[in-house]
Amino acid sequence: MKNDVLVGEWTLDDLKVNQNWFLELDTGDKEDLINATKSALSSNKDVFDLTIKDFPLSKFIEKINQAKEQVEIGLGFVIFRGLPIETFSEKEVSVMLWGIGQYIGYPETQDKAGSLLHVVTDTGASFKKSDNLRGFQTNEELTFHTDGADVFALLCLRNAKSGGLSKLVSSVAVFNEIEKTRPDLANVLQENFYFDARAQNQNEEKCQKIPVFVKHDNLVSALYKRRYIDSAQRFSEIPKLTEKQKEALDLIDKLCSSEKFCLSMQLKPGDLEIASNATTFHSRETYEDYSEPSKKRCMLRLWLSLFKPRPLPEVYRNTREWGPTFKRRGLN
Repeated sequence: MKNDVLVGEWTLDDLKVNQNWFLELDTGDKEDLINATKSALSSNKDVFDLTIKDFPLSKFIEKINQAKEQVEIGLGFVIFRGLPIETFSEKEVSVMLWGIGQYIGYPETQDKAGSLLHVVTDTGASFKKSDNLRGFQTNEELTFHTDGADVFALLCLRNAKSGGLSKLVSSVAVFNEIEKTRPDLANVLQENFYFDARAQNQNEEKCQKIPVFVKHDNLVSALYKRRYIDSAQRFSEIPKLTEKQKEALDLIDKLCSSEKFCLSMQLKPGDLEIASNATTFHSRETYEDYSEPSKKRCMLRLWLSLFKPRPLPEVYRNTREWGPTFKRRGLN
């Protein structure tokens, strides 16, 4: 990659040269994870009470440290391939994911109910037919977006019958392209947009008002959910999107779908994707699932605030995505 790139900035061509984002587990790594998971299970503790002491790792720590460096100051994401999930039940695999997360950051709540670990699967519901349902609970396409806290960790347990391709984009690279080619729209995207809170805000507000992109402390951060920006328009008190705003959002979506910026992959069972929310957009294609519950597409997800804090812009303070991280760092 170029020497003058920002943290988290990459294109698909860069990933072909710099493959530090792909971390395949060897036999020793797998044995280490199996032993740590068995140790944690033998403690008989609730998964949310487990700490590093309950999940002792040795060899695999090297790859965890490589991942942390990439997420914090490198490309902004990694893919672990080959976690030994076949050794354990689904419930036991959640212990494995939680244990790995303990080495990376602090788990944060993912909804108003305070859930720290989400099962990402199709519930049979539709986003458009509910005011509080979230996209991950459906088999519908998830357009490019960001999650909450510093990073999300997504572990694949099972794939769908067909579809469900995962996609990643550097939001930093997308913003730089917009700033270079359409500076007028780059300015628009640094102004406030209204996001539907989907009844998840602790302060009960229907929407939150924030820019898509923020320049702060020599970094470019992003918070994006086109679907939630569009669904916020159902509230009469929310200003209608201007033509310029629509054009700017359309340009983001166009760039995210381009071959220059978009990394597409089918996550395999045992793949663990970890990415910075500040520098990465991700999406998922619609999918067709199996009818049997035991075969349905299933992912486990953590949101984590990193031990090494990333400077956060003040405008994120009261968002449902970053508010817990602000509070944890004593910034509230």
